Amino acid sequence: MRRLWFPLFYLALSLPPPDSLVATITQPIKIAISAVAVDLLYALGYPVASAGVTIQIAQFELLIAAACAGLNSIISLSAICLLYAWLRHQSNVRHLLLLGLAVLPIAVFANFVRVLVLILITYYLGEAAAQGFLHEFAGLVMFSIALITIFAVDEALLRFSNRRTTRKAAA
Repeated sequence: MRRLWFPLFYLALSLPPPDSLVATITQPIKIAISAVAVDLLYALGYPVASAGVTIQIAQFELLIAAACAGLNSIISLSAICLLYAWLRHQSNVRHLLLLGLAVLPIAVFANFVRVLVLILITYYLGEAAAQGFLHEFAGLVMFSIALITIFAVDEALLRFSNRRTTRKAAA
């Protein structure tokens, strides 16, 4: 079992979580992302307001869906990140865990930026533009940026770990 713990855990990521759990987890994230996005845009002078997960900007109304809360991104990024970390750092469980923990804030922030971008696309180009190709493209770009950020965090953790090891060896 010691040798198989990671493949079994990784296999468990392929099972979809129950819808009730998804709704329970994503609702507070959706509300927080909506509120922060609206507050930021309002502070920048945009005519924007929200009620829960419904955002009103100018004459347009947007509804933040469960996908914008980032659960799909969190699960996908977690799977990719864990496989990457396992292949690269099998012997360093602490590094694997730290990299795994970095996925959550990175995915939520990426989805926050995606919501901001979609609100601005709606404001400047209209609702049809924000619901079409640009909606999907924004999701792909944000996921790519989140994945690159995971790789950057990994590199930063390696440098920090190497610097610490060098200091201990010198002392």
